[in-house]
Amino acid sequence: MGSNRRRRQQVRRQFVILGGFIILIAATVYGFGMQRSKKDETQAAAKIEADVTKEDSKKAKETTTEPKEETSAQRLARVKKQATAAGYPKGVIELLDKNEETVQFVEDYGKKKDNPNADSIGSGFTKGQIPLLLQWDERWGYAPYGTSIVAVSGCGPTCLSMVVSGLTGDWSVTPAKVAAYGSENGFVDEDNNTYWRFMEEAPANWNVKAKEIPLVEQQVAAELQAGHPVICSVGPGDFTDNGHFIVLTGYNDGALTINDPFSQKNSSRTWTFGEIQDQIAAMWVYSL
Repeated sequence: MGSNRRRRQQVRRQFVILGGFIILIAATVYGFGMQRSKKDETQAAAKIEADVTKEDSKKAKETTTEPKEETSAQRLARVKKQATAAGYPKGVIELLDKNEETVQFVEDYGKKKDNPNADSIGSGFTKGQIPLLLQWDERWGYAPYGTSIVAVSGCGPTCLSMVVSGLTGDWSVTPAKVAAYGSENGFVDEDNNTYWRFMEEAPANWNVKAKEIPLVEQQVAAELQAGHPVICSVGPGDFTDNGHFIVLTGYNDGALTINDPFSQKNSSRTWTFGEIQDQIAAMWVYSL
């Protein structure tokens, strides 16, 4: 009996030990499973957060657009507003209303108006051909003319600069220099308009001959085909609302080429004599 009891006790102890071991293993497995589950949950949450961040970033890129390029009209309005706020002269600001090609000139007025004027019209020109020069070119447009500047009131000096430099090949005859000669010799009135006699008398200073001619297409064509440029004083119409000077540079099969000192656009096309005849008030032809 004693032997059997001891044997049963030993068996119980072994079952207890085995049960404890099984419980320990189960607890370990469960704990590992829980850790693995938490790790998986953490990784899943991190992945979801990353996906959300990525999607938000994508949406932000889609909704954030690049700044739109400024249109010509917007730039014109901006420059006009800035010029007005800066107190630029009225004549300078009004250039924008007359021709949007002047926008760069007006925008640069504050920082370039005191720059020295160019000593020449540039290079690459051919003697006998009339170069296109613009009165609002920054190389001389800020130069004084009367109580104004060449860009605003200097169409006359700019036209004569084109004619003289083209005929003589003297590229130093810039609009600024011709304007200075006009101001110094009384060829500009109190409103900064160029007197017509400037077109006849001033060219002699550069050994160029000038004479007034009638508004006859055949005569104009003959002079132009002989290499003699013609300056016209024009009234309201295609070139101006008031008064203006332009240069006729060529005539071929009824088509006139014109250098308008205020407009690249007008200078880039051909014209018929009939289109401009009614706008012409006077004409002068030039030769050596």
